[in-house]
Amino acid sequence: MNDGRIIIDKIIADADEAVNKILSEAKDAADAIIGAAEDKAAKEKTKNDKIVADEKEKVVSKQISGAEMDAKKSVLSAKQEIFEEVISEAESRLVNLPDAEYADVIGKMLDSMDKGLGTEVVVSAKDKGRLADVIASKGFTLSNETADINGGLIIKNGDIEYNYSFGSIIAIEREDIQQIAAKILFE
Repeated sequence: MNDGRIIIDKIIADADEAVNKILSEAKDAADAIIGAAEDKAAKEKTKNDKIVADEKEKVVSKQISGAEMDAKKSVLSAKQEIFEEVISEAESRLVNLPDAEYADVIGKMLDSMDKGLGTEVVVSAKDKGRLADVIASKGFTLSNETADINGGLIIKNGDIEYNYSFGSIIAIEREDIQQIAAKILFE
């Protein structure tokens, strides 16, 4: 009977060894699968981290670009506002010059006029009294009409009018005035 026990023990030992070998192989296979899955997950994480970083960079760049654009718009708006104030102040100062200086400015304007345009001069109601003498002395006729202008004059030749009001001159010369003012104010 001893021999029977030895055979049974041998079968059990061989079975245990086979089980241990199968378990060991299964564990190794499972470890390999888990390792491959972890490597794949790490690669996916790295890939996703790069995608997230790239998207984050794009969003930040877009926000910075938008903020810079808004800042430039604000600066441009402020410059435009300053320019408009300067033009308005210049026109106001010109219109409100003392009578002698204002008559001198209008006289110089009349000196540069071609009398072929006409000789009748129309001015604002405010300027009629203070410009009558200078208009007559320059060989022009002061019109009985008045114009709704802040300053300057209008030369009339029949139905044709040539507008030399300060507002009109500024409107025509606005771009040149703006460039000159920009150099003075912002450079």
